[in-house]
Amino acid sequence: MKNKGMHQYRFKQNPMEEIFAKAWEERSTDPSGMADGRDTLDYLLAENPDKPCGEVSDRDRIVAATVIQWLGSPVGQYFLDEINERRKEI
Repeated sequence: MKNKGMHQYRFKQNPMEEIFAKAWEERSTDPSGMADGRDTLDYLLAENPDKPCGEVSDRDRIVAATVIQWLGSPVGQYFLDEINERRKEI
């Protein structure tokens, strides 16, 4: 995994975390090569989002992958449920 979170040992206890982590890895890599080696995080953190030029650090990748994985945890799922409830109020 190129975009590996910090707590993957929890996958056995929390399979949703693994689902989120794998989905992020799939979303963040382009096996076709059409993105010239750039991925979602490169575009999200680029100073100019139309032309990312290597601003993403290894630490950035770890933090992003950890947060995405956390969204699959019970606490992360509760957070997403809260957001969905708020969305209904709009």
